[in-house]
Amino acid sequence: MLRGTFYGLGVGPGGNGLLTVRAAEILRKTGVLCVPGRTAGAESRALTIARPYLAPNVPVVELVFPMSRDSAVLEQHWLAAAGKVGELLAAHEVVSFITIGDPLTYSTCGYLLSYLRRLHPDAKTEIVPGVTSFQAAAALLQLPLAEGDERLAVVTAPLWQEELAELLGRFATIVILKVSAAFDHTLDLLRPHRGELDFYLVSACGSGEEFCTADPFVFYGQAIEYLSLLIVRRRRSS
Repeated sequence: MLRGTFYGLGVGPGGNGLLTVRAAEILRKTGVLCVPGRTAGAESRALTIARPYLAPNVPVVELVFPMSRDSAVLEQHWLAAAGKVGELLAAHEVVSFITIGDPLTYSTCGYLLSYLRRLHPDAKTEIVPGVTSFQAAAALLQLPLAEGDERLAVVTAPLWQEELAELLGRFATIVILKVSAAFDHTLDLLRPHRGELDFYLVSACGSGEEFCTADPFVFYGQAIEYLSLLIVRRRRSS
């Protein structure tokens, strides 16, 4: 029987000013904090955001989720992470897992929650939503993502020409996440549409290193920040 409750907390896109009141309340009473990591020992950006809200000396446990496409490797790490969370829930009333942005939008939290339920179907869980990177980016740009009957698409890179054509035909705004790994490829696809679309590159939004530009093409051939996205907007007629 697990005594504690598992909380999946979104801490916003960067900095600690976009953390929700509910997430801050839970962090203050957290008995042990779990953070995502791709390699053991790596400092978590989410942890940097959450630290001011934690009680002194709260133990921090890093759950390692490798960047791998091998399903067997991923399965092994997800099961290990869920097993560790189960152990912590047996010993603590409040166990929190923090993640950048929103816990259920392209987040490790969704996988962890699924495997935890598999191992412990009766575990008590709560998810606290967070501000996503694209919401924060739109606020930074003061750019409406959708108005009236316009449609909004949120996708991840890489895209292919047929996919982009379909998206452009159906949506007024397209948000492209995880663009850093396919930046030049994405710009190559978008370049023929420069006369009809507006483009915005936003990196590290909400942090002290945030950056935005309305001309992402000038960075073609350059490495960009991992936490970067593109907003592609159908140009409004004046």
